Amino acid sequence: MVITYIYSNCLEDQIRIQLRCRNLVDAINRTGLHRANLLDINSFAQNTPDAQKMCAESDILVIYRYLYGPILNALQYWKARDKKVIVDFDQAINYLSDDKPGYSFWFEGVPLRDNPSKNKKIIDPIPLEQFKWGLGMVDAVTVSSGRLVSDWSQFANVHEIPDYINMSQYPISNQSHENEIWIGLGNSVNYDSFKKSGLLSAMKNVCKERPQVRLVLCNLEKGLGMESDINPAQMKIYSPRFFEEWVSILLKLDIGLVPILGNYDLRLSPGSLLELMISKIPLIASEQLPYYELSRYGQRVQNTADAWENAILSTVDQLDLHQKKAAKEPFLFAISQDVRVNIDKVLKIYTSIINQS
Repeated sequence: MVITYIYSNCLEDQIRIQLRCRNLVDAINRTGLHRANLLDINSFAQNTPDAQKMCAESDILVIYRYLYGPILNALQYWKARDKKVIVDFDQAINYLSDDKPGYSFWFEGVPLRDNPSKNKKIIDPIPLEQFKWGLGMVDAVTVSSGRLVSDWSQFANVHEIPDYINMSQYPISNQSHENEIWIGLGNSVNYDSFKKSGLLSAMKNVCKERPQVRLVLCNLEKGLGMESDINPAQMKIYSPRFFEEWVSILLKLDIGLVPILGNYDLRLSPGSLLELMISKIPLIASEQLPYYELSRYGQRVQNTADAWENAILSTVDQLDLHQKKAAKEPFLFAISQDVRVNIDKVLKIYTSIINQS
């Protein structure tokens, strides 16, 4: 079997593309029985000679997230040549609010920064509507959570492929920040959830009560001015765009936080928790689905400022104990979610799609 993953060039997507495309390509090629390729979406949309050759040799084309305009044209081209086409997505695009990345693209038609058509005019009809049209053209859909399966099964044949991790990409962390305690958020956390869950208020108090604490924030530029109550010396602000940059920050954390709030978050994959677990970082997560099962490997809290504050202060004060716990059962479970251990499950789904009439 030959599978080609067609990925976006947008910087905002690169961390997710590592989990949804690159990890799978690596694991499939390691089997020695099948072959997987990566093809950028611009080349696919423009049907370049390299794209033609790669797609012609493939049994399945997996398009990551985007179905609109020139991508739909390319999809139809290959469907006419009897290729099986899947769209893979990991975002509840129908529940995006205007404060979240991607809203302006899906709901207002503002072009992506790296638009395959190179046309900077507003996209009309809006991409969300075109995406639904595209679901009627593909052979199947793969998504990152069970809730997304339920949401989209009315439109297409939907399968769940979780965010499996590649454990070799998370080397043992060696915190070198002396007496400081670095506390940060999982990679899927957005500012709205950080604030409205009560976690922002909790962290303001934690930083006042424990001067050794450093709050680590990544890609939360919007609204950062509201953290003015926190001593700037206690904040670490980063903007990682590539997976390796994100991991280098993750491995510096002493405590990881994953607030979950609202319909959008409830459809996220629990991959953020797995990343903390494989890195042996004590985690605290909201006591809500879909993270309920995995959050038992850390601490579960209600979305109130008091609950977050109490859990964080307790973990700071007993950090050695929580780190020892994180290195046991949570770490062992995360190992079981390595992509190479689970790649046969993914290939089984692809085989069923190839064989469907």
